[in-house]
Amino acid sequence: MQANNGNRSSVLRFNGNNTGSVMRITINIFMALTLATSITTVSAATPAEQYEKFCTICHLPGSHGAPKVGDRDAWTQRLRSGLNPVYRNALEGIPNTTMLAKGGQAGIPDGELRAIVDFMIAATALPPSVISDARRYDRLGLTDRDFIRRDVSRDGYLSRQEVSTDPVLLKGFSRFDSNRDGRLSETEYRNAEAALERERIAVNADDAELYVSVGKAITAVNGLKTDEVKVEVTAGALVLSGVVSHPAIAIQVQDAVRRVPGLKSIQNRLVTGDQMGWD
Repeated sequence: MQANNGNRSSVLRFNGNNTGSVMRITINIFMALTLATSITTVSAATPAEQYEKFCTICHLPGSHGAPKVGDRDAWTQRLRSGLNPVYRNALEGIPNTTMLAKGGQAGIPDGELRAIVDFMIAATALPPSVISDARRYDRLGLTDRDFIRRDVSRDGYLSRQEVSTDPVLLKGFSRFDSNRDGRLSETEYRNAEAALERERIAVNADDAELYVSVGKAITAVNGLKTDEVKVEVTAGALVLSGVVSHPAIAIQVQDAVRRVPGLKSIQNRLVTGDQMGWD
């Protein structure tokens, strides 16, 4: 670790495929071209052409964790959070992954991109129950990525168990449970995060202290490999950069540092070739 003009910058060193058959997947794709689906009323022909042109480079072979058309397990996992987050990921991209907004094709209209997603889901021929469960969760109207990620039970609330990996949030659970129903709604969770951020920022700490605290927090992240994370702290502003093996690691690093007292801001620039974490 080296100091440079009062700034701290260093690299911290840590040491169900569903394969199916090509024939079945191909049949499902061509069926999706001609059969109406319950997901969209848009003709599947144009979305199929756009899928072939823009999406097959990753989604046909399943590169970098992209869900393959025909891989029911992969798409079922993603749809547990509803259809809307899947559309959102396609439109806005997925943080800390190679999935860019609109797959890097900024000129595709939003409606056409949603139709491409619908085509991919239809071609995978998921059980109707998966789609109905996704729609049920959509009706809850949730939008906060972190809240949805933590909502393991998919009931639209966070229990103490679901926030148990965050000791600071767990300690303040009763304080943030404003209606005293023993759980946190999305609004209560957002209020909690806003309050905890204000409290973190209010603490005074110099960059050297923060650099050490961030390093300790990061070493506790399971699965973090050597030469993955570069930490820079300047006037209390933290910047994390580097390449990690999986987006779950990037998320865990973010979770680990977000409670470090004294940090004024956090920029998580960690990247990964896989896309699973925020789905």
